[in-house]
Amino acid sequence: CFLFIGLPIDEHAKMNICCMKLVCKGCGLAAYQRGFRGCPFCRSPLPSDDASSLAMIQKRVGKGDPEAINHLAGQYCLGR
Repeated sequence: CFLFIGLPIDEHAKMNICCMKLVCKGCGLAAYQRGFRGCPFCRSPLPSDDASSLAMIQKRVGKGDPEAINHLAGQYCLGR
């Protein structure tokens, strides 16, 4: 939608780990109401558990995605 995501960002947007994009919660809700259950940005199905989420992140890290590297490093730093 290209609208401004308000601050604090965590309250108004969600990081989709399949494509490592921030999607505003309004766009996610609009896609859900239209019947779409995957990622509104890249159209891939959302992961069902933590293992598949980690596999998606590691796949993006393997491709050299700086957002994925930063996200994975942050998770390791927090001990998750």
